[in-house]
Amino acid sequence: MATVLEAPAGRASAVSTPALVVLNLGIVAAGFAVVVSILSGATAESTSISPMAIAVALVALIVGIPHGAVDNLTLPGPIARMRRLQLTAVYLAVAVAAALAIYVWPGPAFVGVIAMTVWHFGTGDVEATRELRGLPPVRGGWRIGYALALGSAPVLLPLTSPAAVSTLVAIEPRLAMVMTEPVIALTRLGVLLLVIGTLLWLIHHGDVRGAIELMALAVLGYVASPLLAFAVYFGFWHALRHTARLADVTYGRIDATSVLKVMRGGVPALVGFVVVVVALATFIDPSHAVGPMLWIGLVIVWGLTVPHMLFVARFDVRMRTSRG
Repeated sequence: MATVLEAPAGRASAVSTPALVVLNLGIVAAGFAVVVSILSGATAESTSISPMAIAVALVALIVGIPHGAVDNLTLPGPIARMRRLQLTAVYLAVAVAAALAIYVWPGPAFVGVIAMTVWHFGTGDVEATRELRGLPPVRGGWRIGYALALGSAPVLLPLTSPAAVSTLVAIEPRLAMVMTEPVIALTRLGVLLLVIGTLLWLIHHGDVRGAIELMALAVLGYVASPLLAFAVYFGFWHALRHTARLADVTYGRIDATSVLKVMRGGVPALVGFVVVVVALATFIDPSHAVGPMLWIGLVIVWGLTVPHMLFVARFDVRMRTSRG
């Protein structure tokens, strides 16, 4: 299979300090989440979660949420007002259709959305990481395996942990038909084999940093409490890297100012998230209908994620083409 991993001569020195900060922050956050889970006793095997883990997860979500609300920055160049309205209508229509499908057919729709999520996170991280490191795109069939490994480690491992499975089934009992023991065991075994194979491939091609990052994601997904694992990955890894590349495309540089400018566009979505969380915590009796409400919340979030994934997929193709 054809593949490109090595950087052209001189490209390694092109990595800026802000880009390295973004890259290293993900690894540090993953390690911190693992330590917090172990010290608090709230790992992937436990259904409990410590207050500190919840606090860290909320901070990570606050950092990550804005990146999904600035999909307009993934589009090429300025857009006319009518075209913007058309795209907004399509975006909302896809989100509503996806949310309704998940709510009506939770089993197959859940599997479909999770598969899209793994691919979205994996391909997004492959492209973002290569761009931030100043390396050429990964091409050929190996790109698929690399993306699946990067996406499945922080998504499927936490999702199939004992804590996550029991919570999901309690929220929506129909998911028990999907989250069976054989499916869970095969999924975790498949992810393990995929990660090991990709690690060997990265090491063989001399990409030690890539191997360290994948190992960090695998340990995070396998050890940490599922809520903490996914939130930390989502906020301090995936979202931050995507925001940095948007800052580079939009403002021609990656620094604190450009990154904050990009995140500023997602502040309304962040405010909405905080308002909903505070309202639920303040006005809802925990003993009444918590499961159904959480399920509706997940349905809405997953529904909005579908058009976001489609927009970013187009952005990835454009970026790969422009980088040769």
